Formats: sequence, C-alpha cells, structure tokens
Amino acid sequence: MRRRYENAKERWRVLRSTSGFKNAMLFLIFVIVSAVFWFILALNDSAQDHFNVNIRIVNQPDSVTFISDVPERLHVSVSDKGTNLWRNGYLKHPTINIDFKEYAGDGILKYSYNDLISSLRESFGGSALITSVSLDSLQLSYTTNPGKKVPILVNCQVFPSSGTTLEGSVKASPGSVTVYGTKEVLDTIHYVSTEPVVLRDINETTVMEVKVSKLSKARAIPAKVVLTVPIEPLVQKQALITVDTENVPEGEELLLFPSKVPVEYYVAMSRLNDDEDSNIKLVVNYNDVHATHNGKLPISTRKFPDRLKNLRLKTDSVEYAIVKD
Repeated sequence: MRRRYENAKERWRVLRSTSGFKNAMLFLIFVIVSAVFWFILALNDSAQDHFNVNIRIVNQPDSVTFISDVPERLHVSVSDKGTNLWRNGYLKHPTINIDFKEYAGDGILKYSYNDLISSLRESFGGSALITSVSLDSLQLSYTTNPGKKVPILVNCQVFPSSGTTLEGSVKASPGSVTVYGTKEVLDTIHYVSTEPVVLRDINETTVMEVKVSKLSKARAIPAKVVLTVPIEPLVQKQALITVDTENVPEGEELLLFPSKVPVEYYVAMSRLNDDEDSNIKLVVNYNDVHATHNGKLPISTRKFPDRLKNLRLKTDSVEYAIVKD
C-alpha cells in the first residue's frame, strides 16, 4: 500500500512539472476569471423574474379572528437590474407587512392595489418595476366575537373490502370546532360537517385528515380534523337460538321440535366473545299451520343486530305439535 502511494505521488510530481499541465491550469484560471466577469456584467443588465412574496398581518389584537381566508403569499413579476433582483428577491424573502391597526375598521381590513404596489416597491427597492401582481387588492372580513363551539358531523361513506367490516362509527378528532362570525350568522349554525369522503375497498383501520366544509360568512377553527375509520376482519360464529311462536290462539300451545336451531353469522373479531344470542329473534307463525302440509313450520328471522353480517339459518323449518288446554 505504501509503495502504491509513493508511486502515485511520484507520478503527480512528474505531471505537475510538464508544460502541458501548466498550460491547462493557466487556461482554467482564465476561464474562471472570464466567467466571473460575465456574471458581474450580466447582473448589471436589466432582467425580469417572478417571485413569491409573503403576506403578514402585524399588530393584530388577540381578540380578532379573520373570517376571510388570509392569503399567505402573492405572486409578482419584477423588472430591475440583475444585482438588485439578486439582492432583494433571492438573497432575502420579500415580505409585505400589513399593519392591522392602520388598515382595519368596521369588521373589514382593506388594502388597496396602490398599497400593494407601494409595499412591493419598498420590498424590492425604488428602482424595481412591478409588472404584474396576482392580487389587485385585499378586503378581509374579521370579527371580535368570541365564537361558538359546535359539533362535527362526519360526512363519510365507507365500503370495506370483502371479509372486513366497519366496526363502530367513524370518529372525528376533535369532535367539535369553534365557529366565528356575526351573532346573527352564528345563531343559524348548529353543526359543521366535514367535506365528503368516500372510502372503497379498505381492509384496515384508516386515519386521515380532512377539511371542514366552508361556511358562508363564518369560519371554523380548526379548519381540518382527523378521521379514524375502524375496520376489522370478520370471523365466523355459530349459536343455538330458541325459536319463539306468535299468533297462537288462547287455549292452545304450539310445541316445536327442535325448540332451538343453529344459526351462522360473521362478526367483527373484537366481538367474537360477545353474547349475541339474546339479540337474535327467530319465530314461527301459528297462521302458517293451515298453509303447510308437511308437518313443518317455516322459521322467520324477526330481528338481529346490524353488526352481525350474513346471518344464515342452518335449519329453515321445524316440526310442531298443537296442544289444547
């Protein structure tokens, strides 16, 4: 390894002593100097470019909440010497500071086109020519009312993939927002919904951020909430359910053979150990006695919870006997 290092060092010493190497280095120095002079001359030429200018509201009282959306930035085209554009547009972040106390009153902050141009010239320098601005003015509504807390209504349709289920409801966090506006407007708002969301073929619990729906003449804070969509796999479960009777005349009794029948259904994994038997109601109707001729009565499912999926009777009829008192 040391010999290789010594050989490389010797080759480099020989290369540096050649006239070709010296000429190449001299040429490279001239190229760098020329590039520097060209860059300086180019910056002294007039140029035009596009910039994002930040917008800040300063001296805003804590009691004030803007109802209108306050733009974070505006887009401008500026012509000036390259050196000025480089200094004012690239090396610093141009910003417009709007003094709330100077431009706000009677629930509206007004900032005219002339105000925008004046602030932009102050930011980019007096020699700059503002050729275009993405905003022609600002008129921002605000309120000093403390606001009204209202619940969030989740507007979400969920279609789980095969073999899974929505276990419970979709939850929003936070579950409420504060709405700001005039008293007359706030009196008409009792809840705020999320923007509509449709989820298809999801097979696991999903957490996502969604926007709150826009309000007319009011603003909700926060403007976004987090939705939790609880998805669980389905597992099969079986049970023996007692079959009840209905419409049996007074003085008679309807005996069923068997009195319990097996059912099969699917339930969310977290509910596998829940006792659901009492929530399933199976019946036979005495009035069907005259409509059947095989000595059996059909079983009907009167009720079962929505959380039980694909409920199926493994026996669809039972034998019976009528006993009179």
